Amino acid sequence: MIEIKPLKAEDVFWAIEHGVKECNIRVIPNQDIKDIAAEREASGLCITGWVDGEIVGCGGIDPIHKGVGSVWLLLTNYIDNHPKEGYMCIKEGFEKLIKDNKLRRIEGYGRVDFLESHILFKHLGFKVEGRKKEYTPDGVDVIMYGLVRK
Repeated sequence: MIEIKPLKAEDVFWAIEHGVKECNIRVIPNQDIKDIAAEREASGLCITGWVDGEIVGCGGIDPIHKGVGSVWLLLTNYIDNHPKEGYMCIKEGFEKLIKDNKLRRIEGYGRVDFLESHILFKHLGFKVEGRKKEYTPDGVDVIMYGLVRK
């Protein structure tokens, strides 16, 4: 069963402690991560996707200015247990956030070495807008994506 719930900060902690699919990142949350997670929970612009009682991802939209936001998503390794349902959960969750918040433009970034992010952006209707060189903390390039709704 697919469930889309408002994000709770502890969902983010759980995801990063148990392994984020992007490069299988696994860390213990520090105070900076706890502060960011609490801000995102309070924003109301973030969700957690659950499939059959497992967190498949946490994500949301950080406002840039009126009608425009930047998408973020932490996929857990549990999405591999439910690929089709996980995708539907992500799509439904982001569609709801976009509609409820009257967003006309959403942008995001995908590491060049994380193929799944590029597939997901394309399936969600995002278009490639360029490349940023050495953008990540570890110096990896990212592809910039944008989605415009009228």
